[in-house]
Amino acid sequence: MLAGADRTTLAGKRNAALVLVGFATAARVSELVALDLAAVLEAEHGYDVTVYRKKVRKHTTNAVLYGTDPATCPVRALRAYLAALADAGRTGGPLFVRIDRWDRLAPPITRGGRIIGDPAGRMTAEAAAEVIERLAVAAGLSGGWSGHSLRRGFATAARAAGHDPLEIARAG
Repeated sequence: MLAGADRTTLAGKRNAALVLVGFATAARVSELVALDLAAVLEAEHGYDVTVYRKKVRKHTTNAVLYGTDPATCPVRALRAYLAALADAGRTGGPLFVRIDRWDRLAPPITRGGRIIGDPAGRMTAEAAAEVIERLAVAAGLSGGWSGHSLRRGFATAARAAGHDPLEIARAG
C-alpha cells in the first residue's frame, strides 16, 4: 500500500506514519487524528503511543515495535515523520496535521476572517480515511478500503499469525 508513496515529502512521511501506526495500534482513524505529539514517547522497543479509545472511554498505551522490513516498519516511519515535523517547526500539538499541496504545514482555514476547523491544523478523521483510500487505489488493491481498514487489517493479520482472539481484542 505504501510502495507508491513518495516518502521524501512531508505528506508522504505523514501518510506512511498514519497507515503504519494505525495498523500497529489497531486504531480507528478518529483515534489516530486525536493523537497529540505528547502521546508518542520513544522507548527502547520503539515507541509507546497512548491512544484514547472512544468506544471504551479510556486511554490505552500501545507499544509500537520495530518491523523486520524497513519499508513497513512503523517505528522508522514515525521517526522520519517526527523529524520532518520538527524541521518544519512543529514540536507540539496534533501528531497528524494537514499539509497543503506545496508540502507545507497548512495554515488555519478561515471563512470571513474567522478561523474554522482546528486552528492547530489537526487532520479530520475523514481526511485520514481519504489518505488510506487513495493509497489503496494507487497501489491497485481491490475491495472496499476505508479508515476502518487499518483496524480490520490488524485483527486479520494477527489472527492469521495464530494469536489468541481475546488478546487481539484487547490490543484494539
